[in-house]
Amino acid sequence: MSGRKQKKHDYADRLKYMRLLESGRSIHSICTEYGINNNQLRVLWAKYQRYGVSGLRKSEIIKADFALKSQIVLDIEENHLPLHVASLKYGA
Repeated sequence: MSGRKQKKHDYADRLKYMRLLESGRSIHSICTEYGINNNQLRVLWAKYQRYGVSGLRKSEIIKADFALKSQIVLDIEENHLPLHVASLKYGA
């Protein structure tokens, strides 16, 4: 563990990232410049594309039990889903 605290990305930050992506900036460049995790940004982008600005609001945290985790892993393996797609599909 690096000991660094992760930056919190509030709604205004998340909206700014979406505008940058819409303008043609790459996910990699945004992650590097603003310190957001690559997978987190991909999930936000997928939610934004599907739900618009309401998809950028913080959602309720889902506590996945063993059965749900197993189902998600199986779905990822069988259907070759990227993590951000599975995250959006299951809301976990």
